Amino acid sequence: MAKRKQPVWVGKLRRQLNRAGEKDPDFSRFGARSHKYQLKPPVSEETIAAFEKRFGISLPEGYRNFLLWIGDGGAGPFYGLYPLKTAEPCQLPDYSGGAVLPLGTQGCTLMTGLVLDGPDKGRVIYYDEDQGGPPTVMREPDFLAWYERWTREAIAGYDDEEMYFGLYLDGKPQELMELYEQTEDVQTRIEIVESCYKFQELPSRQKNYFKKACDGEQDPGLRMALIKMLSRFRVPGMAEQIGVLWDFGAYPEAISVICYEGGWEAKETWWPRVLEKMSCLRGQPFWDACHIFSALKDRPEIRAGLLKDQLYREDLDQNDRNFLFTSLSKLNGREEVLDYFLDYLPDEKNHERAEYHTLIYAIWVTKGIKDSRLEQIWVALLDKFRTTQDAKDDYKGSQMHLKSLINPESDCCAGASHPFGVICSNLMGCLDHFGLDYRGSWKLLMDNRRWADWKQEHGLES
Repeated sequence: MAKRKQPVWVGKLRRQLNRAGEKDPDFSRFGARSHKYQLKPPVSEETIAAFEKRFGISLPEGYRNFLLWIGDGGAGPFYGLYPLKTAEPCQLPDYSGGAVLPLGTQGCTLMTGLVLDGPDKGRVIYYDEDQGGPPTVMREPDFLAWYERWTREAIAGYDDEEMYFGLYLDGKPQELMELYEQTEDVQTRIEIVESCYKFQELPSRQKNYFKKACDGEQDPGLRMALIKMLSRFRVPGMAEQIGVLWDFGAYPEAISVICYEGGWEAKETWWPRVLEKMSCLRGQPFWDACHIFSALKDRPEIRAGLLKDQLYREDLDQNDRNFLFTSLSKLNGREEVLDYFLDYLPDEKNHERAEYHTLIYAIWVTKGIKDSRLEQIWVALLDKFRTTQDAKDDYKGSQMHLKSLINPESDCCAGASHPFGVICSNLMGCLDHFGLDYRGSWKLLMDNRRWADWKQEHGLES
């Protein structure tokens, strides 16, 4: 079957894709290293017809035309588009609007699909194969409009792909400002404000406009959204607005601004009040608070002892504790929290494979502290983990790394990749003040006689 005359839009879309690739020669945009802005050749009408007959479906017109005139997979949002032959229609458990054809992966279990029938036919849908949340149907009326938007935003350098391209409103800064002016609906205005995050820079006119809107806004939710967005673009005067968020009781939002948009001045000014609220925080706000203290690690008043109370909280989950330990490992005065880790490190329940990341972070906190009780614990842990298969496997890998390639200032566990082997590697780093280098200490650990003699020589028998 002969193809029709090439539509005008085909040349335009191809030119836009070429420009997108030219704008990103190093493939720095999320997923670009996978597709490299290259398309596979288009398919024939016969190939499409055979696919439709096989599954008893009819491909939406926009996607069909893309396959016929542009390409059969390759360059596209996230990690690119699947070829037609690799896709198979499915029904999503949490979507009743029609069958869905997988178009590509966004990473992990997050997927891009195409609705094949029902009221949303032809529109792109984002979904989670693990059903981690309800799917989201894109605003664009069909596949071609969605794909064309992607090329435009890639050319413009919008920084939204890793944060889910297509979920923000379409439009340039001027267009979003005009949308804001045209509506009084608070939720719509919040969506417009949040859509500004896709821009790398916000022009002065829009900064001034939204700053004026923020100063006069009475709705707490919209004002919070404006303060966060304007802080992101370093609009003067926004650091002072953190107090407005605080007075609203919006502590997570205020701490987010302090952490990511407020700059050094905000962190230096607000850390005491962040500390006051820290025991009420969990999840992302707690992690943001930990980041604030890590960032201020060189200030003399920022010491590990400030966070000591957080160590004894029973409501923190493993991720919370990981962030807390990581922050503590960067602070001065870690001796002030040593008692906690003298109990934590030898506790058998913290030695499970599922806990190994947290144990490593705990080891980082104690690295560099010279205390005989601590040294005995490090050696006891090495005695326990050095005989595991993980350690034996990582020992083999470690001998492939030359000492000259290892940065002694780094926490990198060269050659170690298995959980208990990585624990051994980090523990050896703690003992470096005894003169143990990386390759030499691995060999020492794997030799029972030499290890026993070394412990006796240094008075560290476990």
